[in-house]
Amino acid sequence: MMRRLMGAMLGLAMATASSAAEAPAKSGGVLKTIIEGIPHSALFGLSLDSNSGSAVGAGGSIYETTDGGVTWKAVDKAPTTLAFLSVSRRGDKGIAVGQAGVVAVRDGSGWKISDSGVPARLLSVEMNSSGLAFAGGEFGTLLKSSDFGASWSSAAPDWASMASAEHFGTGEPMIYAVSVLDSGQITVAGEFGVMLRSNDAGATWRVLRPINPEAATLHALHLSPSGQNSYAVGQTGEMLISTDGGETWGKCDIATELNFLGVAASASGQVVVTGMRVMYRSENNGMTWTQIEEGDTKTDWYQAVRTETGSGRILAVGHAGKIIQIGG
Repeated sequence: MMRRLMGAMLGLAMATASSAAEAPAKSGGVLKTIIEGIPHSALFGLSLDSNSGSAVGAGGSIYETTDGGVTWKAVDKAPTTLAFLSVSRRGDKGIAVGQAGVVAVRDGSGWKISDSGVPARLLSVEMNSSGLAFAGGEFGTLLKSSDFGASWSSAAPDWASMASAEHFGTGEPMIYAVSVLDSGQITVAGEFGVMLRSNDAGATWRVLRPINPEAATLHALHLSPSGQNSYAVGQTGEMLISTDGGETWGKCDIATELNFLGVAASASGQVVVTGMRVMYRSENNGMTWTQIEEGDTKTDWYQAVRTETGSGRILAVGHAGKIIQIGG
C-alpha cells in the first residue's frame, strides 16, 4: 500500500558495484529556475525533442517550448481540467496522459482529447518517431498506440501468471515508467520492482526483473544507447544501473531512504536524479554522486527530468509549477 501511496503523490565499471562513492553536497550555483507558478500549480511530466518540448501538470496545464527549454509559454486552452501526469513529444507530435485515463494528443493544430478506453489513471507515456506509443498506469494498465495516440488498445501481459501466490495484489502492478525506442524496443517498469521488455511492439513480453513483493517500486527509467549507462530509480533511494541497455541491472547504494521520482542522463556523462526532498547528480556516468542541497531540493519535490539532446542541458519539473535547469 505504501508503494501505491507514494506513487500516487505525485566510467562504466562502477555500474554494477554494490555501493557508490559520494562527494560533498553542493549547496549553490547548480540550479537555475526558468519558470515558477503558484503553490498548487504542480508540473509532473516533461518531454524534450531537440527544440520542441512540453511540460504538463495539475488542472490539465500544458507549457510548450520551441527553443530547447530556454523559454516556455502556457497553452491558452487546456483540453481538460484533469491533471496530466506524463507527456511525450516527437517534433510537433505529442501525447499527454493522466487522471481518469485522460489522453490528449498534439498535432499541428494544437491539443485535443483522444479516447484511451480505460478509466484507470495513466502514469507514464512515451512514443517513438514512428508514432508507436505505450502508456502505463494503475493496476497493470498498459496501452499501445501505433498512430501517435489517436487510437489505443491493451498491450498488457498476463500479469496473473507473474504474480506472487503468497501476496495479494501483485498481479496488477502499477506501471510508472515506459521507454519506447525508435528500434521498436519497449521497456516498462513499476511496482514490486517489475521490469518487462518487448521487441515486437508489445505482442510478447519477457521479464527483466520479476515481480517481488519485497522489492522497491521503480518510478523512472533512462535507457541509453549501447556503451553508456542506463538507470532506473524508485522508492526508498532505489537506484539501479545497467551497462547493457537494460538487459541486466546492478544496485547502486545511495545514502538516502527518500523516494526518487525521475532520472536523466546526457552524452557528456552528467546524470540527475530527482525526488521527494532529494536530488542527486553525477558528472561521470554514475561513478560518483553528489547530493544537491541548493534551494528547495531538501524541502520540496521535483519529478520528471529530461535531457535536451542538442545542448545536453538537463531540465526538471515539479512543485509550484517550476521548471528548472540543473548544471550548465
